[in-house]
Amino acid sequence: MESVAEATDVQTRTRAVDPCIFSVTGATLKVRDIMSRELVTAGPMDTVLVAAKRMSENNISCVIVTDGGMVIGILTDKDILKGVAADDQDFHRLHIERRMSSPVEVVHPDESVMVAGKIMESKAIKRLPVVEAGELVGIVTQTDVTRGLISISPLAAVSEVMSTKVATVNTGAMAAEAARIMASHGISCLVAMHRQEVAGILTEKDLLRRVVALHKNPATTQVVEIMSFPLVSIPPSYSVLSAGRKMDTMRLHRLVVMDHPKNVCGIVTQTDIMKAVRNELERLERDHPHLRAELRNLIGQAAEDAV
Repeated sequence: MESVAEATDVQTRTRAVDPCIFSVTGATLKVRDIMSRELVTAGPMDTVLVAAKRMSENNISCVIVTDGGMVIGILTDKDILKGVAADDQDFHRLHIERRMSSPVEVVHPDESVMVAGKIMESKAIKRLPVVEAGELVGIVTQTDVTRGLISISPLAAVSEVMSTKVATVNTGAMAAEAARIMASHGISCLVAMHRQEVAGILTEKDLLRRVVALHKNPATTQVVEIMSFPLVSIPPSYSVLSAGRKMDTMRLHRLVVMDHPKNVCGIVTQTDIMKAVRNELERLERDHPHLRAELRNLIGQAAEDAV
């Protein structure tokens, strides 16, 4: 089981940021500045189980599907867990082409990070293969985009951006039931409860690594066996900047927000933060367009700090 300490209410000290610098940097920071060049690929005729093991071994949430050097699809943990939710006993043996998303959205390395974030939000996806001259050169994820923008964000408390709708599951429930709840609600995590108290969190990654990749039966594997605990929680007054950096440092995609040791009041995800940052960028660009030319000489340093 993963074990992580509860977050303390410490506000990260941040440098004073001119909102106009934030605006210009958001418009000019490129995908190539933040993308990962370490790629994990698979072929369309590989099995879902092979892909799941590869994702688990590399601690990633997707494999890029290529054929003859061309990107033809992408297989994510969510695609794989559809089989768990459907109680499909033979889905491990399926070829990746039966589960992958295709055609796949791609992005050019010289596209702005802002545009990449907008594509992710509009298409409800969390990663984009980066293609240049027909060749796969990298991948950019929601984590990369959030990291690239959050370090210069002037946003305030997580209470302003968090989701207050929190789905729960009993620790005694089976993994298959948890997968069905996630699928029916279109969410990627559940707060695990034991006797009306928070016991941990169950994510798509937990299901992938501890059920699918190990070829366990989701109908007989309890949530308590695969959930992550102790819970990483923050108070609603925690800053968006601090929350983003904590997710990045701890390699998490969401944090549970608690206003009392036993009361969950929300969840803040990378998606929430990315949307808030993008909205703030757009507002600042509207409010300060006349200052862009004067701040061009500051772009380099601001972009360097943001990566």
